[in-house]
Amino acid sequence: MSTRSFLRLILLAVGASIVAMMSWGAARFALFSSEVGRKREIPEETLVRLRGDDPVHVPDAGVWLAKRGGDSEVLALDDRCTHLGCRYKWNASPGQFDCPCHGSSFSIEGDVTRGPASQPLRRLSILRKPGENARLVDAPRR
Repeated sequence: MSTRSFLRLILLAVGASIVAMMSWGAARFALFSSEVGRKREIPEETLVRLRGDDPVHVPDAGVWLAKRGGDSEVLALDDRCTHLGCRYKWNASPGQFDCPCHGSSFSIEGDVTRGPASQPLRRLSILRKPGENARLVDAPRR
């Protein structure tokens, strides 16, 4: 094999590797916020242990749960940021949700307090039936 053929083969292999990595990255980004793998069910004991305005994250269901101002009503928010789909975290000292990817912040109600996100967090409704896990469904738009 000549040097030229060898270099051509190496260049082809490197190019194919770059294309494969970029395709994988694009596919992962496109499917990042999909519902695949989420059960969208919450055990009753999780709902019982909620306290005041201290949200609880349920990763299997992809949701944050909080009681509104000590009320018995439970607020359920999808755990993906509306900007680019990153998982945000609860920051207790200012009492808000913060997205570590691009710096968006949301109130405990899910409203945007700092961008770049322009849409509030997606709210979910909780359907309860006696003897079954609570199910999460899309809430009506506000």
